[in-house]
Amino acid sequence: MKTFKSIAKAAAVQVVARAAPPAWRWRKPRSLVILMYHRVLPVNSPARLAEQPGMYVSPETFDLHLTEIKRYFELVDLAEWLRRSRRGESLPPLACAITFDDGWRDNHDYALPLMTKHRVPATIFLVSGYVGTAYQFWPNRLMSLLRTAFDHPDAVAFPRPLRTILDPVLSAASARGQLRAEDADLAVQRAKTLDEPTIRGLIDATAVAKDQPSGARDLLDREEIGRMAATGLVRFGSHTATHFRLAGEISPADLEREIVESRGTLQALTGQDIDLFCYPNGDTSATAIDCVRRHYLGAVTTHAGWVEGNSDPHLLPRIGVHDDATRTREGFLATLSSWI
Repeated sequence: MKTFKSIAKAAAVQVVARAAPPAWRWRKPRSLVILMYHRVLPVNSPARLAEQPGMYVSPETFDLHLTEIKRYFELVDLAEWLRRSRRGESLPPLACAITFDDGWRDNHDYALPLMTKHRVPATIFLVSGYVGTAYQFWPNRLMSLLRTAFDHPDAVAFPRPLRTILDPVLSAASARGQLRAEDADLAVQRAKTLDEPTIRGLIDATAVAKDQPSGARDLLDREEIGRMAATGLVRFGSHTATHFRLAGEISPADLEREIVESRGTLQALTGQDIDLFCYPNGDTSATAIDCVRRHYLGAVTTHAGWVEGNSDPHLLPRIGVHDDATRTREGFLATLSSWI
């Protein structure tokens, strides 16, 4: 049964979806919206079971997005837009740039055919140390462990700091008789309150009595990267060397590895200039931002909003899109507006 809140939200989405496109004509000249994607997964993909709902769209949803974007915006390569802006050259009155974080293999398998169909440029931010590996990011590992713990309560022994975070989630799921995607998402969000070395260490220390599914390669390899680059539509940026969150105190050695060395590694691997950077999880610090300024043309965050004339090119906002909110035309246009 629909609640009053859900009915009101649906009504608001309809109103905003109708009002937004006419209002865009009145935005400041040289406005840019950067869309933030991660994964493109079919509805029946088993990968969705170990992924946060806000991390994927279906191929059908992505196709819808590209169709709608082309109705209102000029699609641009983000690095080229920044170069033209820096030189004071003319820019489209309304532009849109597509970005993907992490470098998932499904970007090649499902997104690339649609980008080719629509002739849409995109930037994919790669984690240089994990290209071509079967590495699993810790949120995916945590979600798989949580599902195993729900299905087999005695099979997983989490270290105490993780138990403090996960036990309430598992208790609520057990009482309900179902582990929902929202439960796993909540667990990941709570785990992000721990710093990067701590959460990785705790997951590594988790004891599992039941075999976990063997890790298939979910990340792009050199050959797939080469095929994407050969289309002339895809450029690559750095998402650090190890997806290390850059908040708090960071050692000079970590800054060098994650920000500077990752750029050199990716330039050698892709054969492209690596001009753009993406902060993992959107986390930043003054020292990290300063280092990024010295080595990159621009950088993107996870802060929601549009790029305007006074936007810092090394702290660019983006609009995150995913199936939950944007699988319909109205939901996509309302999200794109950044009003709701």
